[in-house]
Amino acid sequence: MQEEDFNVSSLVVLCAQKDIESLWGKINAIKGAECHYQDASGKIIVTLESQSIEEEIKLLKQIERLEGVLSAQMIYAYHSTELETLREEIQKQDRIPKVLQDEQTSANEIAYSGDVQGALEEILKAQK
Repeated sequence: MQEEDFNVSSLVVLCAQKDIESLWGKINAIKGAECHYQDASGKIIVTLESQSIEEEIKLLKQIERLEGVLSAQMIYAYHSTELETLREEIQKQDRIPKVLQDEQTSANEIAYSGDVQGALEEILKAQK
């Protein structure tokens, strides 16, 4: 069974100081949007929760169209399916780099900048 897509994003909404309270209420009234912080300079921090990227973009556009919004910028976005795709790609990769598997490669040709002991321990754990 495939997991349902889940998206969480954060926005910074800019407005005039006089519009903060009004926009706070309007944004909180939008399903999937929630205000978390405001300051006197006209910044409102908002999170969006949605089931798809398309829905997330619709929420952002809806907030941008509210009267009094000067700008609404997405700062962070998390997409559950994107994370799962990256995990799958990492799992497909060889644990030992090809350069270390090639017996024709001279040790002088290998540049190393990692943790041999830590990598060895991970490989041994995986083999158990």
